[in-house]
Amino acid sequence: RELVDALPPGSHLVLSHAASDLHSDLARQVTEEYARAGIRLGFRTRDEVARFFDGLDLVAPGLVTAPEWFRAEPAPAAEDSGIYAGVARVPAGGSA
Repeated sequence: RELVDALPPGSHLVLSHAASDLHSDLARQVTEEYARAGIRLGFRTRDEVARFFDGLDLVAPGLVTAPEWFRAEPAPAAEDSGIYAGVARVPAGGSA
């Protein structure tokens, strides 16, 4: 929230984040592998990622998997993903 509050009105937050709820077994395996090397990963559920956009105006198509976030047509080929992606605009009154 502190970083978003520093953004000027009209700017955008662009975020991608590893998902813990799309391929939970793989997410757990990756997290454990990194932990053995002393690196802590923080995968999140869709709801947990959505909180980063609280008070902001999500840009279509909203918070979706990374391959589903596109603006050009034709749509790219469907692809399985373990990453959420979203873009949101800071409203004129600032973030909530």
